[in-house]
Amino acid sequence: MQQTGRDGPLNGIRVADFSVHAAGPFAGLMLAELGAQVIKVESSARLDITRRPHTMYGKPPSSFEQVNANKLSVTLNLKEPRAVELALELVRISDLVLENFRPGVMDRLGLGFDRLQEVNEHILMVSVSSNGQTGPERGYAGYAPMFAAAGGLGHLTGYPDGPPVELRHAMDHTGGLMGAFAAVAALCGHNVGSGGGQAMHVDVSVRDVATAFIGPALLDYAMNRREQAPPGNGNGAATPCGVYPCAGDDAWVSISVASESGWQGLVRAMGGPAWAGERRFGDGYQRWLHRNDLEALLEEWTRQRTPWEVTEALQAEGVAAFPSMSASELMTDPHLADRQSFPEVVDPEKGRQRAVGPPWRFSQTPARLDGWTPGLGEDNEAVFHGLLGVPLDELRNLQETRVVW
Repeated sequence: MQQTGRDGPLNGIRVADFSVHAAGPFAGLMLAELGAQVIKVESSARLDITRRPHTMYGKPPSSFEQVNANKLSVTLNLKEPRAVELALELVRISDLVLENFRPGVMDRLGLGFDRLQEVNEHILMVSVSSNGQTGPERGYAGYAPMFAAAGGLGHLTGYPDGPPVELRHAMDHTGGLMGAFAAVAALCGHNVGSGGGQAMHVDVSVRDVATAFIGPALLDYAMNRREQAPPGNGNGAATPCGVYPCAGDDAWVSISVASESGWQGLVRAMGGPAWAGERRFGDGYQRWLHRNDLEALLEEWTRQRTPWEVTEALQAEGVAAFPSMSASELMTDPHLADRQSFPEVVDPEKGRQRAVGPPWRFSQTPARLDGWTPGLGEDNEAVFHGLLGVPLDELRNLQETRVVW
């Protein structure tokens, strides 16, 4: 069994994690990195889609390992009544249940919120779904590209002359992060807020999450009846603003100038070119009107330098700029190494592996990623026998009859 008393602000909290795929498991990962004991409930009858062998590569994709580290793994075939009983026993000793099935699935499994309250009057249940637990489209199927499309964010992503752009893992992980945030808020309500320790069902719609990001576009339409179009890399409040080609193979740098002082810093970094003093670039509005001309001139400068040369020159003048970094560049970045953003974790089969650490730092109760992704059912004995008290001979029988399976 993996370590259960991890340091972190959620040390002592137990989570029964029934979630699958990406958004729900990412919420569980965040809670586990904060110190909670997260017990992932899986089944050999229907593996998490990201644990299944990839149709092209033959092995499970790395995305499963990315969102299920720091957890324990037990297997329950929830089609079996005894497996549902064991799931409810786990809920009885847990603080929080996490799931991301379509609305109604947990009820059909015998694990709906009303049933959970019967076995644990203080239970918190966080449900992460595409469209939420209520409304006429509550039962619609949804994956990450649908979240942004249905929430309006996809329509604002891309270029003005192109189609909406799908947002994939970013939406899954953002939805999961919001699920974890809501879970922590509910836990706080239990302890110090108005919740009073009562059971609570938290409904997180990732479609609503996407819509929450497009407030300015909604206000623009409500006030002006004006439909905003995808801006590409542009930004109406900053010019120049975009991603620019640099010397090298597929090398790019991102630059954003949002103030007059930033513009003056850009001009100094470029050596004071004569065209910078022309009337068409005389203020922010003129630069925006002539942004195509300005960006072409800026590209002439960036193409002669590497992304880091551009970054260092502009940052020295207080201008926001940074290379567009690949995965390999991130893994070798000295700043991220100093912050231990990619800690080494020991996989019993593969040895030491690099993982993605939590994106926050606590001075007194550090959150960390220190346990590799568990094997399927790796913690069956520790949880069912050690925590729930199921006799070992009964557990063996449940495994043989494919109840714990």
